[in-house]
Amino acid sequence: PGNGYSGYIYSSTNATSGNGIIAMGRKSDGTLTELENSPYPTGNNGDAMDGDFDAQNALRISGDFLLAVNAGGNPVNGSISVFKINRTTGSLTQVDQDPSTATMDNMDSRGVRSVSIATTIQAGITFVLVANQFANPNFQMDPAVAHGSVTSTDMRNLAVFTFNQSNGILTFSKIGATYNDGSNGGPTTVEFNKSGTKMAVSTWGVAHFMTPDADLTKQKPGRLYIYDFMAGNLTKTGMYEEAGVSGNIGISWSPNDQYIYMTNFNLHSTKEDNSVTVHDGITAAKVQNFATGERNDEACWTWVSLDKQKLYTASFSGNIVSVFDITGDGKLAKSLTTNYFMRSGGIPMGDTKDLFQVKDGYLYASGAYQSHKISIFKMAPNGSLTEISGSPYAVPKSIGKTKDEQSFLGLTGFDK
Repeated sequence: PGNGYSGYIYSSTNATSGNGIIAMGRKSDGTLTELENSPYPTGNNGDAMDGDFDAQNALRISGDFLLAVNAGGNPVNGSISVFKINRTTGSLTQVDQDPSTATMDNMDSRGVRSVSIATTIQAGITFVLVANQFANPNFQMDPAVAHGSVTSTDMRNLAVFTFNQSNGILTFSKIGATYNDGSNGGPTTVEFNKSGTKMAVSTWGVAHFMTPDADLTKQKPGRLYIYDFMAGNLTKTGMYEEAGVSGNIGISWSPNDQYIYMTNFNLHSTKEDNSVTVHDGITAAKVQNFATGERNDEACWTWVSLDKQKLYTASFSGNIVSVFDITGDGKLAKSLTTNYFMRSGGIPMGDTKDLFQVKDGYLYASGAYQSHKISIFKMAPNGSLTEISGSPYAVPKSIGKTKDEQSFLGLTGFDK
């Protein structure tokens, strides 16, 4: 009361020199203001220096707590920070994950480069899954130049934790799945269905970009895995991969839990209509595919609207947000003649990442990589987007930071 905010929105700086949680107050007209104590230090490192690695759900709210990945070393593994949320002021208070020591401790992610978090509650137990990506080796330019090397390691995995909602402390349970073969890429996104009985994981493959066309002898497809989830145990029920479709990133379950929507940023010229793919929620088989915007706009992030009528996707290089209709059976259709909307404000190519919607009908698109600006769109019933006055919002304490210093990971929040 008294501060005029309708809710709060959070991102993370992903700074290699020390990660921090960016906290912003949101007014009913959609406008944002960075809070006084933002960014809140996590006490561990991000990984902006490693460039543009991709992931969705780097931040999650569970109950009255914000969970955040620290993708950088701890000193070898990644880690998870937990903050208690003051739901009136939006302020954050870090929760010590090991009260037996004199220091403020985070939770070891049990793998390298933690990037994505999923949570569900079964039989009164809150389970937290953490995706450890390890690395994203890729090829760039023509002729292809290798960046990083494909490495086999069990530090590329999904770690299962339980979470105490009364004190905010994580407890490691087990490694739920490993992705030892680096040619399939590390996990980019983990996501439970509504009931928590199924979960999906996307992986990056080995991308080949900044070239007129991907070389299929270099590029390796990303994957989509589907698992049954019960009492902390994962049982694989399906897997999808397709030559020429790589850089599989954002995933969202359909409202009826029958399908998964996935964005794929690195496409061979024969697969350009696979920016968005729709998959069976058990077998992972592809049932639909769509293009977004224009060639090589690099669709990467997904968001199902709060009314469950639309799927929005964000494209990294094209700086566009596309919209699709969710049909009665949970599949997708396209009704707008031009179904994508450009971010304004002279945003440089290669900037747009996470999406987040609030109850007042605003959609936020993160200028994560170069601009460090958040675009704010008013949503119309037909799915079209209109950027509001004052958008994009330059996060004040990130102004002047280079992409090597900050590369925002995650976007989430809550309505008061």
